[in-house]
Amino acid sequence: MQRWDLGVGAVLLAFALGGCGGGGESSVPGAEAPHYREHKAITSTVFWIGETGSADNGGISNIASVWDDLWERSYGGVDDPENREGYRPAGFVPYENPFYVALPFNDFDKEGHRKRGLESIIPWYTSPAPGQSLCKNRWIRIRKGDRVAYAQWEDAGPFGEDDAEYVFGDARPKNARNDHAGIDLSPAVRDYLGAGDVDRVDWRFVDASEVPDGPWKETVTRSGLDWIDPDLYLAKGTDWNWQLTGDVNLSIRADVYDLDLFDTPVETIEALHDRGIRVICYFSAGSWEPWREDAGAFPDAVKGKKMQDWDERWLDIRSPAVRVIMQRRLDLAKAKGCDGVEPDNVDGYSNDTGFELSGRDQILYNRFLALQAHHRGLSIALKNDLAQAAELEPWFDFALNEQCHEFDECDLLDPFIRAGKAVFNAEYARKYVENTDGARDALCDDARRRGFSTLVLPRELDGSFRYDCGE
Repeated sequence: MQRWDLGVGAVLLAFALGGCGGGGESSVPGAEAPHYREHKAITSTVFWIGETGSADNGGISNIASVWDDLWERSYGGVDDPENREGYRPAGFVPYENPFYVALPFNDFDKEGHRKRGLESIIPWYTSPAPGQSLCKNRWIRIRKGDRVAYAQWEDAGPFGEDDAEYVFGDARPKNARNDHAGIDLSPAVRDYLGAGDVDRVDWRFVDASEVPDGPWKETVTRSGLDWIDPDLYLAKGTDWNWQLTGDVNLSIRADVYDLDLFDTPVETIEALHDRGIRVICYFSAGSWEPWREDAGAFPDAVKGKKMQDWDERWLDIRSPAVRVIMQRRLDLAKAKGCDGVEPDNVDGYSNDTGFELSGRDQILYNRFLALQAHHRGLSIALKNDLAQAAELEPWFDFALNEQCHEFDECDLLDPFIRAGKAVFNAEYARKYVENTDGARDALCDDARRRGFSTLVLPRELDGSFRYDCGE
């Protein structure tokens, strides 16, 4: 069951502020904000991302959080509390802030619906954007003696999700376990404060403008809700058709049609829906196409080098302006009735784009696209980007690949097959088109063995011919 509130509209403000009302009135670092209560002498305990359930922690696993079913993967691994390099785990650089805490309140119920009456409970309440929590990523100041740390709220606990009287009021924690523990600290917060595994701290909420520079600002968590919805998956072996140019051939028998987002009329999508066919809508998420209707919305600064063989230019995927435009394209997909999306050119980091894009930049951007698609109830394909397929598979509902057989790269798509998700594969080589020396027969035998849904198509994707290995 889908557990997020659906809707359309840009969420740049929520993204920029950390997702849950991170702005505030005070601009002076460390200044007191009297509208946020100070909670004094609260028992603190230590928890960490990737912690498995045991007798010591009441059988509670922290592989997922109440707001992120993929918390460990979102972070980048296990936040090992003992094997550290400074304030982060040894062996990898986290994608999210290692300074995090848990407090015993969740603004969603067990069914994933927003709780009623939040406007009278949460002091920074504003009408939330789709896919955003009012609590996740909120900044908190924690004091132990003369040491002060800042952290972001990333889970509910210890041992509770409904203690609003304590979290937002002046009551003591309802929880009776571990000496009435009322806050969980990450290893980084523990180490900065010099706290023990069970200790006493003072804490209060702060606005983002109050947070001073420090190790807690090196990586700020900005992600929204990420709840897995298996209904969005496309199952292994799903039949598909792919046509991006020309008049769409509606006579193809397939479970899924992949069509151009901008050029496909709503009437075509509705006609396919009437036949029980799901529609995936194509758009480029990594390049500037000068002929698109929204081409003028891209600032010159985000346009990079020309793509080889195409009249397109690479985009700076780190730019907030690019992300806003992509959210608008996802809004368009939702409005037109698309069931899912196929964002293209999401491997800029491995190309000569004119920007210094890292693999980390690409991972974060591709996850951003997946989360925003899911917030709109849209399935999403990972298009090519084979080198990152294993890491990105949990966020994507199926894969779409070009020419992995021709270039002997198909093994990299195994994570999707193992997860039971469809791998849509297109091949263009002349030997497959003409079945030279039985090349297409061998291709299809291998595709069926792998569980791929493989088509041999014209490179122009104009519907002029189609060979389906599943037939």
